[in-house]
Formats: sequence, C-alpha cells, structure tokens
Amino acid sequence: MVMDGLTLEELIRQARQARDLTQAGLADRLARVSGQSTITRNEVSRWERGRRLPMAWLPWLSIVLDVPLAVLDQAAVLSRARRLGVTVPDTNDDHLSLFGDGWTRESNEAMAEELTVEDEAISEDNALRIAHEWLIVEPPQLHEIRAGRRVGHELVDRIEARIDRLRHLDDYVSGPDLHTLISQELRATATVLRQAAYKEDVGRRLLSAVGELCQLAGWVISDAGQYGRGRAYYVKGIQAAHAAGNEPVAANLLSSLSYQMASVGDPRKATVMARTAVKGAERSSTPLTRALLLERVAWAHAKAGESTSAERALGEVDEAFGQHREGDEDPKWVYWLDRTEVDVMAGRCFTELARPLKAEPLLSQAIDAYDTTRVREVSLYLSWLADAYAQAREIEQATEAASTSLRLSLTINSARVTDRIEVVRSRLRPFAASAAVQRFEDFYRSTVATS
Repeated sequence: MVMDGLTLEELIRQARQARDLTQAGLADRLARVSGQSTITRNEVSRWERGRRLPMAWLPWLSIVLDVPLAVLDQAAVLSRARRLGVTVPDTNDDHLSLFGDGWTRESNEAMAEELTVEDEAISEDNALRIAHEWLIVEPPQLHEIRAGRRVGHELVDRIEARIDRLRHLDDYVSGPDLHTLISQELRATATVLRQAAYKEDVGRRLLSAVGELCQLAGWVISDAGQYGRGRAYYVKGIQAAHAAGNEPVAANLLSSLSYQMASVGDPRKATVMARTAVKGAERSSTPLTRALLLERVAWAHAKAGESTSAERALGEVDEAFGQHREGDEDPKWVYWLDRTEVDVMAGRCFTELARPLKAEPLLSQAIDAYDTTRVREVSLYLSWLADAYAQAREIEQATEAASTSLRLSLTINSARVTDRIEVVRSRLRPFAASAAVQRFEDFYRSTVATS
C-alpha cells in the first residue's frame, strides 16, 4: 500500500480496507487495545470523512493498522494543511514543511504571538480556523527554553493569554481536537517549569497555569467521555495549584472533579468534595467564583436526590451571584457564568429532582435568551428541557425539544450530549405508543444510521 502523500483520512481508510476491516471492526480493535470503550463506528466514519482529526488515537491506530506513527503524524500534517488551504512541499522537515522554504523561527514566533492576542474575538465562524492554526504552530514557551533565557513575567503573561484563548475555543470546538491543543500547551508549559530558570513568583504563576490547563484538559476529555483521563488531569491540576498557593484554581479543579463524580460516579461523595472546594477558597474567592463553586454543590445534592440540600445550595448560589459587582477581580475562568447559566443550573437540578414544574420555566426562558452559536450548550440544555416536559407528560413539547437537541448534536462531538439524548429516550419510552414519540424515534434511527 502506498502511503506517501495521503491525508490522515485517506490513510486510515486505505489501511483499514487493506486489512479487511469494517469501520465497526476498526472501532472494536481500537477499544480493545486502548482499554477505552468510547470509540464507535460513527467516530471512525467521521475520521475517514475528514470531519475530525483523531490525534489522541494515533498511537492506537499505529498498532491496529500496523502503520508507523511517524507516517500517521505526517498524514495529519497534510490534513491540517489542506484544511488551512496551504501547500506542503516535498520535504522531510515535517515541522517546517507547511510553510515552504521561507518559513523561519521568527515567522513561527510571529504567528504564535498572533494566536495569543485577543484582537480577533473567537466566534462560531473562526473558531475552527484558529484551532487548526494553533495545531501547526509550536508554543512560544519552547522558544524561550531553546534560547536559554531566564524566563520572567512576560512569558507567563503570554501563557495566561493563550490559556484564555483556549477557554474561549471550548465554547465552539469540543472533543479530542481541542484536547490535542490543550495537552500540547500543557506539555510546553510543564517543560518550562522543569527546565527553565526563574524566580519563585514566576514559578508560582507557572504552576497556576499548569493547574488551569489541567482543568481545561480534564473538562474537554471528560466531554469526550474519557472520564478516567479527566479525573487524572484534575488530580494533577489540584497538586499544581496547591503548590502555587492558588486557592481559587485548586477549588475550581476540586469542584470540577466533584461535578464529574456526581454525574458518573457517587454523588454523595461528590457533595463532600464540592463543599470542601467552597471551604478551601472561602478566604480568596470572589462572589462570582463562590457562585460557581456552589453550583457544583447544588448539582451533587440534586444527583444524590437530596432535594432540601440542593435547594439550599441553589439559594446560596443566588445570594453569592447577587453580591457580584462590575469591577470585581474575578479569575478569567468564570467569564461564562451569568444569570442565564445560573437559571439553567437550577432548572437542571429541579429536573434531576423530578420537579418539572419548577424546572421548565427556568430552562425555557434561559434557552430563549441563549447565544445560539454555542451549539453544545444549547443542545445539552434542550435535553434537560425535553426531560422536564416528559416528566410533566407534555409529550409533544418533549419530543420537539428532544428532536432539536438531537439535530444540533450531529454537528458536535460531545459524549455528554449523546448520553443526555439517551436519557431522554428512556424517559419517553413509557409513551412509545404516542405518534410524537414514534416520529422522534424514527428521526433518531435515521440520524444514527447516517452519522
């Protein structure tokens, strides 16, 4: 089989067919060798159609398809180049080949700087382009190491700006593709922490940056359904944030871990963890930060079925949010928490507590006011609205919300959304004789078969 000059999608398809594997067969083998059950035929199909670059799966693809990892990496370079509309010259210098003979380290630094600044706000229209550009540019942290310079606050400023860009990319780019960007940034920052020379205050900021990157990595890899890897990131991040003496970042990591545990583990243990996070940041958290941490407390109690405790926590969220004032020195990672998000969390909690009459108006009003370009969140929140309608036996409204959620989910890669749609299907099953439910199930089967 000739592999030179193939994009990653072409190479995967040809190597699979050469080994007489179906897409489902390849997914099954990948699941066995990696120990991860999240891979499906639909995901393999997306890879082969160029819908997604499976960067995190390259080591396993190398084993299953018997293709050298270096060949897969080169094919990924070509795929990225085609997405960006640039030409890859015939050269063995993989890292520079995207930019032709005239590309220099200075060019790389200039492009890295461009990706750091915030002049171009991230939006639905440009998020994928920015993400793809980021993939092919070496992080500026590594330039400092190679130059042998003592790193200072200026580099940390750039790292923190890049982390903020990654957070905003998460609003529009989900799943393994974004995890690749974050893990690349995390490795580069950890390299600076290990190898560079710096003063103690710079070291603390670098440790905090590692903690924030671990929180981001844990969040996006958990969104892809890889909860064990997410938990490992959160634990490492907590250690880094504690070493930095950064209580709010440590608390955010601990509460993120509690959120995951409440959703897919033991919610009663999660309530203790979430309360610990609130207590740990008591002296240093702003009202908005405290509101975010308390949301995770409410969620854990709701998942545990503890209605009184959940409502009490939601009241604490409202109180903390009401104390927030413009000009507060909030950490950048709470930028997304506003009144709409507070109401959504309350609606989700009431849905989990089987109180649809309280949940429905909160969710409906929040969704009506929501930024429709945030597709993942809209799809998620519609699934809870559909759940609330089903509990209230409003089946027409439930299937309408569920169908919209499903349609939106086809454009993203989120295990959380997929899992929520399955919850809604289960909720609708007692009403299977309804024509509305039958239409929804027909739509579900037709989309799953073609996605």
